Formats: sequence, structure tokens, C-alpha cells
Amino acid sequence: MGQTIRSRRLGSDLRQLRRRSDMTAEAVGSELGFSQSKMSRIESGDVRVSRTDLKALLALYEVTDEQQIAAFLEAAKDARSRGWWIAYEDALPREYRDFIALEGTATGIRTFEGMIVPGLMQTPEYTRHIITAGPAVLPPGHVDSLIKVRMERQSILDGEQPPKIWVIVTEGALRQVVGGHAVMLDQLHHLTRLAERSSITLQVLPFEAGAHAGVQSSFWLFDFPTDPSIACVANLTGTLFMDRPGQLKAFSDAFDNLRASALSPADSLRRITDIMTLMRREQDQRNQT
Repeated sequence: MGQTIRSRRLGSDLRQLRRRSDMTAEAVGSELGFSQSKMSRIESGDVRVSRTDLKALLALYEVTDEQQIAAFLEAAKDARSRGWWIAYEDALPREYRDFIALEGTATGIRTFEGMIVPGLMQTPEYTRHIITAGPAVLPPGHVDSLIKVRMERQSILDGEQPPKIWVIVTEGALRQVVGGHAVMLDQLHHLTRLAERSSITLQVLPFEAGAHAGVQSSFWLFDFPTDPSIACVANLTGTLFMDRPGQLKAFSDAFDNLRASALSPADSLRRITDIMTLMRREQDQRNQT
């Protein structure tokens, strides 16, 4: 997804308006003095449309509703804006920047994590150990930058209207002692505090659930008030974004299946508390030897 998410969505909406007007891209370009290349790049989201060009397009497509026009102009303004993450551009792949843009504008986030605690719920020390666990040697300063980015991402949790977040995490991810017992206990305690928020639902997929719908990969579903949802899967070599109806249904069905197999939110908190109790015992035993 080389273009920004917001530019891509705006371009898609403009393409739909053109088609409803029964006009070809060539005809629109000829009418407004746009080259075929410019029209293609606007509709694909590869360029950010100017306010003047956008007004001309909307007038040609006979869009007269003031609220709809205002919404398009606001969308174009958002697409031209530079996110806070631009300060860390050297340390962030383009796909990760697109992911952050999605995460920051979604009104609902559904995620399944099979291996680690979700990024939005990580403590700084847990994050540091996750980032440095891979075999890649990161340039000087990149580790600290990546930690700052992950902490900055969490600011959406404290906004006036935080997104509704539904997290399902495996029991194995919670029992994996990342960074030592002290770091992991602090991380688990942080999870219990976050789970008390009304905007966050946390479920633990227990060992006894056996094989499950998320056995092949972790994934995210970003939900928006009017636009279609977007699914995301990340691996060692890149990030894949999907928005086709069949793809979204597959991930949504998988999430619902996982939700049904997971412990209830109340039982999930009890499971986390049990894990913390066991981990403290292990820590005490280590300290005594």
C-alpha cells in the first residue's frame, strides 16, 4: 500500500462519483484540463488532490449537498496532513506508517495476537525486549525511536473519544517471560489496568481451547464509521492490507470464532491474575537459589 490510506480512500470515493456520473476518466480530464496520468493518480491515491481540483471534480459530478462537499474537503485536508510519525520516518517502513495511520483514525479495532502482547498494550520495557529479540541489527538510535513510536501510538487510548478496542490474546503470549519476571509481571499488571477501561475488551484464549481460527497468524481489523473495514496481517517481511468483502468476512468470521473460544472478560482477568501469581512464585524461587 504505497500511498497513504487517506489518499487512497479519497481517490476511491472520487472514482465512485465519476462512475455514478457515467463519465470516463478521459472525459473528466478533457473537461477539466487534467492529463490522463493526473486523473489516474488522483483516483489511485498516488497524489493528494488540491482543494481547487477537488471542488472542480465535485461540481462536475453534480455534488451539491453542502455536508457531502464539506466531508470531501475535510478528507482532502486530512490526506494532505503529515502525521506525528513523520518525525520518525527514517526508522519506520512505509507500511508501518500506513498501519499507524489506520490505527489512529479507526473508531474500532479488533485484534488477535498469538505470540506477544498487542502493541497498544505494551509497556516500554516489554517493547524494548520484543524489538531487540530479532536477529536484525538495528542502526544506532532506531530501537529508542521504535519504542517512542509504540508509546506514542498508545495515546489514542487516552483521547476524548478513544476507539473501541477488542483484544484476544493467547495464554501462551502471557506466559512467555519476555525480559525476565519483573518486566513480565509489570506488563501483566498493565494489562489488568487497561482491561478496566470501558473502551477496551480483553479476552484470553486459553490453552484448553486447542486448535483455533487464529492458529496461522495474528491479525487486525480496523473499523470506521462510514468507510469499509480494513484487515491487516504482518510478518517478518512486510505488512499486508486487505479490504475486499470476501477477505473482510473471512477475518471477521475468524475473530468471532476466536471470541467464542476465548474466556469471558471476567474469566480472562482471573486467568491473568493466576499467571501473575505463578510467575511471582517462580521469581521468588529463582531469588532463593
